[in-house]
Amino acid sequence: MERRKTTVYLDPDVLTATKVVAAARQQSESRVVEDALRAYLGDGRLEAARADLRALMERVAKRETLDDGEAMEVAVGEVRAVRTARSTRHTA
Repeated sequence: MERRKTTVYLDPDVLTATKVVAAARQQSESRVVEDALRAYLGDGRLEAARADLRALMERVAKRETLDDGEAMEVAVGEVRAVRTARSTRHTA
């Protein structure tokens, strides 16, 4: 499997916990992070995110007369709406 390098910003406590878990399991920190992400995404969130993205792309495609700035504004607004809806579902 091809791997790609990326940069993420983590809370110092999360990073420390990641290092402790990696050392205890004798695994790399990247393996611990990847396993955690796979577990998080594996519980249906990945498919929900894909569905949200498809819906967003369909809505944006219908507005083909937008310039780049307007398209970005629409996309940001849609992302915020999805996040608001998700946070409402999680607190209900």
